[in-house]
Amino acid sequence: MSALLSKADLNDFISPGVACIKPVEVTKTNDSGKAEIQIDSESGQAYEVSLDGTTTTDLSAAQISLSDCLACSGCITSAESVLVSLQSHTELLNAVRVNQNLPLDQQKQFTVSISHQTRASLATAYNISVNEADRRLATLFVEVLGFKYMVGMGVGREISLDYSAKEVLDRMKIGTNSTTGLNSKPILSSSCPGWICYVEKTHQYIIPYLSAVKSPQQITGSLLKEIISEELNITKERIYHLSVMPCFDKKLEAARPEFTTGEDSDNKVKDVDCVITTKEIIQLLLDEGMTFEGLSRPNKNSDEFTALINQKLKPENWPSTRSWASHEGSSSGGYLYHILTTMQSYFTATQGISTKINVITGKNSDIVEYHIVDSNNEERILSKSAQIYGFRNIQNLVRKLKPNSSGSVNVSGSSVSGLSARRLARKSALSGAKTGTISVIDPTSWAYVEVMACPGGCINGGGQIGAPNDVNVKEWKENAEIIYNTMPRLQVGSELIHKFIDNNWGYDRVDQLVLTGYTPVVSDEAVANHALTLGSKW
Repeated sequence: MSALLSKADLNDFISPGVACIKPVEVTKTNDSGKAEIQIDSESGQAYEVSLDGTTTTDLSAAQISLSDCLACSGCITSAESVLVSLQSHTELLNAVRVNQNLPLDQQKQFTVSISHQTRASLATAYNISVNEADRRLATLFVEVLGFKYMVGMGVGREISLDYSAKEVLDRMKIGTNSTTGLNSKPILSSSCPGWICYVEKTHQYIIPYLSAVKSPQQITGSLLKEIISEELNITKERIYHLSVMPCFDKKLEAARPEFTTGEDSDNKVKDVDCVITTKEIIQLLLDEGMTFEGLSRPNKNSDEFTALINQKLKPENWPSTRSWASHEGSSSGGYLYHILTTMQSYFTATQGISTKINVITGKNSDIVEYHIVDSNNEERILSKSAQIYGFRNIQNLVRKLKPNSSGSVNVSGSSVSGLSARRLARKSALSGAKTGTISVIDPTSWAYVEVMACPGGCINGGGQIGAPNDVNVKEWKENAEIIYNTMPRLQVGSELIHKFIDNNWGYDRVDQLVLTGYTPVVSDEAVANHALTLGSKW
């Protein structure tokens, strides 16, 4: 099992500097005398001692939180080592053990939401079905760790998909972003926190293009705390929500201050208390002297487990079937697919046009353009959208959207062709879709872009279990995709979603559940210069 953790994974993140550039707050005192630092030889405790020896002050170590990382422009994102040290399976185990020693009326109720990509990664790594992976996860979280609830991420994703499509259609009708007055195109997906940190810290002009719809992780967290609080008649502070995700940067997303509830700033409740990644589950088991194989319960049949999942491991009002079901489209959530099919329905309903989707490949498999065309006249393009994965391709995207001195966006004729593009075009042609290669990358012509920081998307996230040494990385990812696609799929049900939200949240505050915003992280020049003097580097 440890071999699964020792395999070096593709890393799109930038390492932290030698010295963190976050300035340390200094407590002011009335004492104007000079002092020196002394270290106790036995305890190692640091003290500040006045030179006249009259006062001694204990010194504590400087601490950096994930919120500090979000508000700092020193790193584009945070290194995985930093994220793991600040929010990890160790923190989870500590929280569980502390909770077990509390009086019953003070104990928290633990709940976990599990991403579809995590389920697929575990099933791939251990050559089992997704259903068996779910069974073993239930054994771990419910039997071993004592969680009360375990749900899939499907409900939160379905809400996010529905409102993302609504956002695109609304923008199409208006023609401009009503808040900024900018051209409405494109709307860029915002469910990838690594991509969001990159924009906020280095390319703030992209922010107006970002989708305002929250990710499935955060929507799920808000709903779980609301529903469980009502069901058990307890405060949200007594609910501990863990998310298991394919990406380390999801820890940063959970730490964003806007993803909290409560009017009192001193008593804000996080929608997600802790995030661990797929491979941290394996590390947790190793630390506890357990194995994922050892979580198998062969004496429990499939029907018993289905009943357990659907009836006992979910909050009373939680739609269990939709919770564990997946959706059509990419293994990054299916955003682009759902938006394309929603636009097709829109063109049929409003203009009576029968449409089809043509696939236009880019210079690599992580750039794909999709054209909605008139079925009777394929030269008539009704809408364009695209998929952009990996920071290499993201950098090209943001350059294309950078405004010139007049405030408009220049689109240069960056031709995309070559052997890889022709190979992809031939591969796509086998599926029956009309294909081609992108001649000019023009993001302003796209209605929507599904953007993910990891090459290959979320199924290939940095927190997923990597390929063993004797397995080709590409083959490993393809197998994970195949396993992912074995999950039952449901169409996004708008009416069901709206009814569920109305009954369990209230439509008068639906924006609080679904929408968010992003702000520039402005570089502090003085702090940055200080970092350079310390020798920090990217």
